Amino acid sequence: MRHRNLLALMIGTATLVPSSGEAQDNDRRRTLHEGSAVVITDQAEYTIRILCDDRGRPELGFTTEANRVTRAATGGQSNMVSLRLRPWKDTEDVSISLDGGGIAWIPRPTSAGGVLSLDVVLRPGTFFRDGQPVLVTYDMWKAGDIPDGETRVHFEANCASRDPSAPSFRKRSGPAG
Repeated sequence: MRHRNLLALMIGTATLVPSSGEAQDNDRRRTLHEGSAVVITDQAEYTIRILCDDRGRPELGFTTEANRVTRAATGGQSNMVSLRLRPWKDTEDVSISLDGGGIAWIPRPTSAGGVLSLDVVLRPGTFFRDGQPVLVTYDMWKAGDIPDGETRVHFEANCASRDPSAPSFRKRSGPAG
């Protein structure tokens, strides 16, 4: 009986202590900084809510705030696109992706005053080769083995403050930039 109670106590304690991965995720969530980004494509201009790894340097990484969080904070509005800039492994490059727009790997850009303004050409993240789907990898990108088709995007990410109008959407009638 005593061993059973001790085992139950150990199991109960183990379920209360987060794993180190969960603890790191929780620490990261607490240290993210709220910002916003303006994303311009040929078709539209979006102002979205982003979460940044560093308030003064968006080039260190950011991602679009989860829509469930945005909807709760704005009374039901959603970010209409999802933009992500992440450091790429142990390189000086970053990956940039836009849902529906594609992906690119570029040398780490530099921001000014907490704002990163960038024009980038994205390529599809997948394509077909010999009838089989192929996922574009960093090594393929660096070797120039990238699919046809491109999406030109201009974005301005501000990690120092959040635009109160985010999220918003405006249809464009001219080219991006």
